[in-house]
Amino acid sequence: MLDIILDEFHFSTLWNGGIFLFTMFAAIIYFFLLPASKKLSWWKSFAFVLGLIVIFAAIASPLNVTGRIKFSTHCLQLVLLLLVAPPLLIAGFKTEILERVKSIRNMGKIISVLTKPVVAGAIFQVVFYGYHIPSIFNFARIDLYLNYFFLLALFLSSVLLWIPILSTDQLSCSEKRNYSFVNVLLLAPFGLILLFANTELYAIYSDINLFMSALALCLPDLTDVPPEFFASLLPFDPIHEQLLGAIIFFAGILISFTAATFLSAKKI
Repeated sequence: MLDIILDEFHFSTLWNGGIFLFTMFAAIIYFFLLPASKKLSWWKSFAFVLGLIVIFAAIASPLNVTGRIKFSTHCLQLVLLLLVAPPLLIAGFKTEILERVKSIRNMGKIISVLTKPVVAGAIFQVVFYGYHIPSIFNFARIDLYLNYFFLLALFLSSVLLWIPILSTDQLSCSEKRNYSFVNVLLLAPFGLILLFANTELYAIYSDINLFMSALALCLPDLTDVPPEFFASLLPFDPIHEQLLGAIIFFAGILISFTAATFLSAKKI
């Protein structure tokens, strides 16, 4: 069903060329412009590039359009953008440039404060739950710039969230486990609400007018698109989508935090 629906969209709608160029520029800067020691291992470069690919897949591939049709796909986007891409980018980042940034006046203190476990975790939780308040979520999804602003804020706050876990000199192994456990507990209510809700939470996936406004951001020209086309895109039960989204989300947080904590403890 979904593949038939996606066939109706133009290639440029399914694949975001602007974000593709952004990821390419980021890769070029990483390999050719950022300073690096001679000891930079191949796996760090691979992890960084893989992180860029994950970002592209989350917000610039057909997943992005599908995420506006199916809530469960939106949850998959969250897992990729917030739980998979940031650890990969942090693991592969060249620390030399970070040390130079810290040497700038007051920047070291600012970074130190923002990456404190309590501060980083609090910022992420506020941004994450704030974005997913139904009224805010429904409004943000029908405004292109506001939606990307929230996605950028979510991504940056998730980078802060992951730094204490992946840093080699900030927390001990036991402290990293405790920090991960606390964040899993704090994220669990979102999944539990989705899991046990007996009514739809986000009208943008069922209200035809809101749905049309949200999907219009992905379509270059709506003059030739009949309302019947949009109505045909709403065959997915919102309660089932929320249940499936909860399963995807829970799997994502458990696997990502467990894997990152284990690998960080092993100093891989």
